[in-house]
Amino acid sequence: MKHLFFYSGIIVSVLLGTGTATTKIDTIGTTGVDAQNYGPIWQRIVYLPNSGIYTAWVKTGMFASYYSFATNTWSGEVEVFGSQRNASGNLDVPENTASPYYRSTFISSFINRDPRWPIFAVESVPGSTNFIMRQPDSNLMGCSRAPIAFTANNWFHLLCVDPTTQDTLLYSRSSDYGVTWTKPVSICNGLLPANPTYNIAASENSSRIAAVWTNEDSTALWLNISEDGGTTWSGARNIFPPPTTITNPKPGKFGAYAQFDPADRLNIVTQVWNGTNQTPAEIWHWQENRNPQWTLVYRFAPSSVIAPPEPGEPFVIRPSIGFRASDASLFVLWLNYDSLNYEPQTQLARADLFIAQSQNNGINWSRPYRLTGPDEHSRLSPGIAPKVDDSIFIITVVDQIAGVYEQGHGPQTINPVCVLRVPVSDLPGVEEKIPSRLNYQSRTTIYQISGFHLLPRTKLYSATGRQIEKPTRTGIYFLRQNDQTTGKVVLLP
Repeated sequence: MKHLFFYSGIIVSVLLGTGTATTKIDTIGTTGVDAQNYGPIWQRIVYLPNSGIYTAWVKTGMFASYYSFATNTWSGEVEVFGSQRNASGNLDVPENTASPYYRSTFISSFINRDPRWPIFAVESVPGSTNFIMRQPDSNLMGCSRAPIAFTANNWFHLLCVDPTTQDTLLYSRSSDYGVTWTKPVSICNGLLPANPTYNIAASENSSRIAAVWTNEDSTALWLNISEDGGTTWSGARNIFPPPTTITNPKPGKFGAYAQFDPADRLNIVTQVWNGTNQTPAEIWHWQENRNPQWTLVYRFAPSSVIAPPEPGEPFVIRPSIGFRASDASLFVLWLNYDSLNYEPQTQLARADLFIAQSQNNGINWSRPYRLTGPDEHSRLSPGIAPKVDDSIFIITVVDQIAGVYEQGHGPQTINPVCVLRVPVSDLPGVEEKIPSRLNYQSRTTIYQISGFHLLPRTKLYSATGRQIEKPTRTGIYFLRQNDQTTGKVVLLP
C-alpha cells in the first residue's frame, strides 16, 4: 500500500507495506528530530472514545495535533509553547467528568537553557489545540525532563531529575492543574536513575501512581508505588530480571513503559538484552499480583544479520502497552530493527513496528504481527494509546534515512509524524491455528516452523540465496513461485 506524505511543498512517496489493507495511516505533522526521547517511550498519544485522538511530539519544541470524531478531521500541527526554547515532554488528558479540564490536553516540556525547569501547557477548550502556558513554578527550578500523568482525583503528577547531579529522581504534584507545585522530593532511595530512563504511570480509577527507572549500569529495573496520590511511597524495589535465558540480562538505558490497566493493576513492559550483543533481544511484560509476574512477549534471535541496529541498542526496543476493557485483552507494541533491511547510506538496519496481543491477562501472547515495512524507511519512537476498543491507535516518526541524527548516526531529514489506526480484528489471536499449508502472499508473513509446509512448485531460499528443502531454525526466508514472484516469510520456533 503506497501513501503520499505532503510537507514543505514536497511530495514524498512512502511504501509502508502495512500488514493489511485496512490499517489507516494519517500524516499529522513533521519533525527533524529523530531522538524523540533518549530513554523509554513517554506517553504521546491518547485515545478517548466519543471524543478524539490527542497527540504530541518533539519538533522545534513540543507540537500537537488533535483528531475530532465529530468532524473526522485533524487540527493540523500546532506549536504548543510558542517561541520558548523547549524539548522532550509528553501528554495526558483528564478523564474525570467533574474536572473543569475534562478532555483537555496537558503537555509537558522543559526550558532547554540554563536555568532549566519544567513547563506545562493546557488547552483552553478541549480539542481546540489553543494552548495556554502555565507560568513556571520556582519549586521546580533547575529540574528537567518531566513526564506527567493524572490520577482519578485530578491531581497532576510529574517526575524529574535533580538539577545538580541530574541523577536523583524527584517527584512533585499539583492539585490545581499545574499552576502551583509541591517542593520535589526524592523517591529513588539512593538507587540512582540513569537519566532519562525513568517513567511515570497514574491510574484513572484511583490515586495510585508508579515510578519506574533503571540504574546507572542498567542491571536493575526499579519500581516505587504510591497508593495515595504521592503523599507516601512504598519504597524502591528491583523487579528485574525476568526468567530470561539471556546471560547477564539488562533492560538497558532505555528503561521501561508503565500503565495501570482498567482493573487498576500496574503493567510494565521492557526490552531485555545483555547490553553488548544486540541479539538475542526480548520484550517482557510484568504485572503486579499475577503469577507469574513476568511473561515473555517476544524473542528476536535471527539466523541471519546483514545490518545492525543503532549503535548501543538491541534489535527490539521501546515497547508500550494498551488495554481493551471489554474483554481484558492486552496489546504490546515495539520497535523492531530488520536485520535484513539495511540503509545503504548508513549501513544500519531500518526499523518497523510489531505488535502482539494477549487475551488471558498477559500469560500467553500471540505471534508477533508486523504493522509496517519492509521498505526504504525506518520507524522511530512508536507509542500505543492506552485505551483500545475496535481499533488500536499508534503514533510514530517515519525516518527517511535510517540512523539517529542527534547521535551522529545519520543525516538530518524532515520526517512525517504518523498515526496508525489498526483494527483489532486484523491481529492474530493467542489461540489462532497456524495454517498447515502456506497461502502465498506478496507481503511479509509470519509463521511457526512446526506448521509450515510449501505449496507445490514453490521454492524456499535463505537470505544468502541457498535453497532450503525444509527449514529447521528460526529466521527470515524468501519464497519463489513458478511465476518467479517472490515473498518474504519470517519463521518462528
